[in-house]
Amino acid sequence: MLKPPFVRSYDHHVGEAGPVLVLFGDYEDPETAAAHRAVTALRERWDGFTYAWRHLPMAEDHPNANGAALAAECAGAQDAFWAFHHVLLARQDALSVPDLINYAGHIGLDVTTLMQDMMDERHADRIVDNIRSAVDSGARRAPAIFIAGDRYEGELDALEDALRAALAG
Repeated sequence: MLKPPFVRSYDHHVGEAGPVLVLFGDYEDPETAAAHRAVTALRERWDGFTYAWRHLPMAEDHPNANGAALAAECAGAQDAFWAFHHVLLARQDALSVPDLINYAGHIGLDVTTLMQDMMDERHADRIVDNIRSAVDSGARRAPAIFIAGDRYEGELDALEDALRAALAG
């Protein structure tokens, strides 16, 4: 069961309708990228659900995951979380700090502010909170998907059926 089972004010999310799908993810994890692509493709066809992202960096397997999550949160402070998020998942093989700074410049962020925020770990508490939410919810690895508060263990191509079932029930 997802804890907390609702979209919080600081959760990054799109949509305001229907059941909530929460994806706990790691920016260096190929399975997370596949899950994000599946959810994004579904949202392009049907916007009857809310998609929320929570960080679950698997630092022991992915040494740049924490830095990428922090950079995404810092981009969010400049109202560019989703733009940066999409870049990170598309460029999983290049997530060093210089790469992150380069991406920030390309999407028009204030790079100096992003760098300072990263050095100060200004938004690290959100990542820690997301990890705590994952652990409290029983998610130990990314990706982990929850639909309407329940853990989803099915195939990615069946997400729509699960969301529609949550909407109906």
